Amino acid sequence: MEEIIVYLKIAIVVGSLIVMIYGLNLIFKRLEAKQQGFGPNTLKAIGVILFLPTLLILAISTELKSETLAALLGTVAGYILSSSKPDE
Repeated sequence: MEEIIVYLKIAIVVGSLIVMIYGLNLIFKRLEAKQQGFGPNTLKAIGVILFLPTLLILAISTELKSETLAALLGTVAGYILSSSKPDE
């Protein structure tokens, strides 16, 4: 039974890494197609694509408490929903 759990953890980590790579590839292809550079929204998308799978990997590989995971997810939600406007 413990061997199955180890294989599931490995599968989740590998899947998360694949999602990271695919997401970054998708963003860069879209930027290239639009002939755009990096902007605040692009950086926000890259941050989310890298942070959420990393959070999943940390939750699986370490014994984080639920309060810690909730705080990290709240940070991500605040980051996504924030609207940063340049100073005028």
